[in-house]
Amino acid sequence: MIKLSTTLRIIIIPLACTMLIGWIDPASDINEEGVQLYNEQAYDEAISKFADAQLHLPKSDSLDFNIATTHYQGGKLPEAEKAYKSALGSKDISLKTKANYNMGNTLFKQGKLNEALDFYKKAIELTEKNTDKKGDEIKGLREDAKYNYEFVQKKMEEMKQEQQEQEEQEKQEQEQEQEQEQEEEDKQEEQKQGDQPPEEKDPKEQEQKKDQEQKKKDEKKEDKGSQNGQQKEQPPEEEKQESPSQPQEKKDMTKEEAERILDALRQSEESAREMQEKENESAQYETEKNW
Repeated sequence: MIKLSTTLRIIIIPLACTMLIGWIDPASDINEEGVQLYNEQAYDEAISKFADAQLHLPKSDSLDFNIATTHYQGGKLPEAEKAYKSALGSKDISLKTKANYNMGNTLFKQGKLNEALDFYKKAIELTEKNTDKKGDEIKGLREDAKYNYEFVQKKMEEMKQEQQEQEEQEKQEQEQEQEQEQEEEDKQEEQKQGDQPPEEKDPKEQEQKKDQEQKKKDEKKEDKGSQNGQQKEQPPEEEKQESPSQPQEKKDMTKEEAERILDALRQSEESAREMQEKENESAQYETEKNW
């Protein structure tokens, strides 16, 4: 636990006694009343008394320290922080050391750990420089400051470790939630497919199948068209010879071919003539017979 030394009474009583040696100061009586109220834990009334005392001693670092410490005990940490800042510039090394120490406590309770370490460190340095003044008191304050400094360091390391573990745990929980959501979605999808008729179970799959079948049909058509084209382009030799739409190319007639054609024509004419003569003779015979 962070230690807060009861420095309020230690500082005010010597100051009041010192002031009473020379003359009676009204601030001293008011301070004493404030200390009494502080010890009774009547912190708001104590603050009021210290504020009244400041009317007589407006630049008193001791009163600033008393007000700050009373705010701290009353749980008013921002007010305590503000009041301690006024006491940090005190020329009294003992008071300045205590102000740095208590400022560290105030910042720690507000969660300002890095800043608290700085003020504990400053308090330790001040005690090491002034070991000959109020030896026992300074020594005890140095030990408390070191204790608090090490305590806060350890606390920061633990918080860092806890933060890392928490982040890892949150990450794992998030991954588990995502896995559970995915599993739930898969189950719902399976149930949905089971409730649908066969042709409606998976529209995407059916669409893919239709595309594949259409593609196969198109490929068959292309293959068939290609084969027909090849047949048209390469007809059999017999069709080429018989097809009247593909006349043979004209060639120059040789002399021998011309003579054979002429002979054939003569023979044809002679045969026709002979047949005509036979027909004429037959007709005459029939006529004579009729007569």
